[in-house]
Amino acid sequence: MSKGRQPLFKISIRTKLLLASLSLLVVPWLGYQYIQGLESYLRSAQEQRLLDRVAIVASVMDEQRSLFKTNPLVSQPANMQSHLYVRPLRSPIQLDGYADDWIIYKDREQLLGDAEDSQDFQVSYRSGVWDAYLYLFFQVMDDEVVYRQPDSLQPGNSDHLRLGIQDREGNYKRYRLATISPGWVNAYLMPAKAKQNLPLGTEFRIKGEWQEMPGGYTLEIRIPVDMIGDKLSFAIADIDDVATRKIEHVLASAGTEHLSKLGTIVIPAPQMEALLQRLEKPQSRIWVIDAANRVIGLADGLNKKATQNADTSIETEEASALSKFMHIFYRLLLDQPQSEFNDPLSSVSRLDDPVVQSALAGQPSVGWHKTKEEDVALLSAAHPVYIDNQLVGAVAIEETSNSILILQNRAIEALVNLSLLAFLLTIGVLLLFATRLSFRVRRLRDEVEASISPNGRVQGKIKYPKAGDELGDLGRSFYDMHERLAQYNRYLESMASKLAHELRTPISIVRSSLNNLDDDHSDSELQTYLRRANKGVERLSGILTRMSEATHLEQTIQQEQAGPFVINDVVAACVEGYRLAHPQQLFEFVDSTKKLELLGSPELLAQMLDKLIANAVDFAKQGTVITISLLQNSNSVFLSVTNEGQALPNEMRANLFDSMVSMRHGNSDQPHLGLGLYIVRLIAEYHHGHVEVDNLSDKEGVVFRVILPLS
Repeated sequence: MSKGRQPLFKISIRTKLLLASLSLLVVPWLGYQYIQGLESYLRSAQEQRLLDRVAIVASVMDEQRSLFKTNPLVSQPANMQSHLYVRPLRSPIQLDGYADDWIIYKDREQLLGDAEDSQDFQVSYRSGVWDAYLYLFFQVMDDEVVYRQPDSLQPGNSDHLRLGIQDREGNYKRYRLATISPGWVNAYLMPAKAKQNLPLGTEFRIKGEWQEMPGGYTLEIRIPVDMIGDKLSFAIADIDDVATRKIEHVLASAGTEHLSKLGTIVIPAPQMEALLQRLEKPQSRIWVIDAANRVIGLADGLNKKATQNADTSIETEEASALSKFMHIFYRLLLDQPQSEFNDPLSSVSRLDDPVVQSALAGQPSVGWHKTKEEDVALLSAAHPVYIDNQLVGAVAIEETSNSILILQNRAIEALVNLSLLAFLLTIGVLLLFATRLSFRVRRLRDEVEASISPNGRVQGKIKYPKAGDELGDLGRSFYDMHERLAQYNRYLESMASKLAHELRTPISIVRSSLNNLDDDHSDSELQTYLRRANKGVERLSGILTRMSEATHLEQTIQQEQAGPFVINDVVAACVEGYRLAHPQQLFEFVDSTKKLELLGSPELLAQMLDKLIANAVDFAKQGTVITISLLQNSNSVFLSVTNEGQALPNEMRANLFDSMVSMRHGNSDQPHLGLGLYIVRLIAEYHHGHVEVDNLSDKEGVVFRVILPLS
């Protein structure tokens, strides 16, 4: 491979195509943005669907005349009425005064009275109906619990529960529940007048249990449903001073126990429950409201999951590991529907929502409102209910925004899955194409590099490509260029021998003529000219000899068989010969190595040393020593020739060992064509080594260093 200037960053074609294919990721991103923009459309579709559904439910309610009762309290302002809608229980309640059975009904808990009346006295309650009984559970926070005195006939001189009931015949009855100690609680029937505090008797149908707890007590009671008409109120009275037994606080559901202040109560009728259960759908809630905003029917499936959930199919044991991983990935990446959230309307008995108000005014309406979590929005749709063309109430249906989120998530998952599949397929095709393209490029590169030897000779062949693309055109261009270079190289290689052949004939003629002239004339002046002519002819012959010397050496190197030889002996013998050939020059041989064996040709090595010595003799200062040295490291031997004399210019170092490069100036008896150091380089490369040159650091002079690997 070429050792020229390399690029700062090398990026393969496959990497470039891979990076280019990343632009495909914009497709799922645009799809995601489009799906997010569909939210308004999905909201509109859900609103219209819910409006259609609530209209159907309202039309069903139009036929249920018995469910909407005419009540004189309807005409009174809604804020003056207390209303309790009792929801069914999921299982029977054990009447023991403990909260164990009520834990699952935490969402039904409501505060009694004003929560800020007293920080030392607070009451919360929960309600429910099972079979033929109404259950009430009170949790009272009271720092001082006062029980009824055993000998007292007044249940009102202790902490107690007050009940006000209007039965089905319209009769008003009031009761008080008190106890002398934790345990069973009796209900005492009180006179109708509130100022009379002596009980008329014990009501055994009302049962209760009183239990102490840290900071107060709990009270659980059970009332037969057939005792209750349309109205009910209850209150907790608190006495803190045992001595005076004065009532300090009363927290009530309807202000007082007077008939006009009784709150309404609705216990769902079986036919209402059955009807709403048929109309109910998972993840939605149906309200039935009378004209006074009071709840008279409810089917709450807001937190129920649909029977067919997309997630369940993924979480089965038969699902693949990839499906499970993608499911986990999507759950982490996408916003998931909130199965549990703080529902402010889960336990209310009145609906004052603007959507309901609009329906009670005769206009169907739909609207959104946020929950406290802000992640879940509730959609409400309400429609008026008419009986005999008279507006008697409304039907409201609520759904969460989870359905929109589920649709969005499913669309995003499908989009991402399809985009990922398309992306992987595209990546695979591009990688196969890039691999094929890279293979062709590397093959062409290797063929081009192999066709040119390190010393610039044209060798080998480039296969003629038949591909019809741009890379095939490039390969054919390289093929044509290689053929033209090979022809030109062969011409240059044969030019020296052809020139020598063409010049030898006229030189022979000149030489023979001069010899004849030399024989025929004896004049001294003529002899001088003749000697000069002979000398010129000899010089011309030397030039021709040296011109073909490098070519002959290259051919010899190609045919020479390498063998082992000891370099120490070869260099030592050559140095002795140089001392005889150049008696006027001083030579020093420094051998700091043991016997070193190399693989190559001792004759070529001697010829290489001859060229270095000849160069050193020509440039050495008179009277200085030429030093030949052998040094060794772990895997190489260093043959150095050092002479004092002219220093080497820096600009000559890069091409000093090329052909036809010389630093000699002026006339000389011997021709110098700049081939000596070129021959040195060829012989060093034949021995798998290289040659380098440096100026001496301590004095003016040059050192040539040949580095050869040990065999």
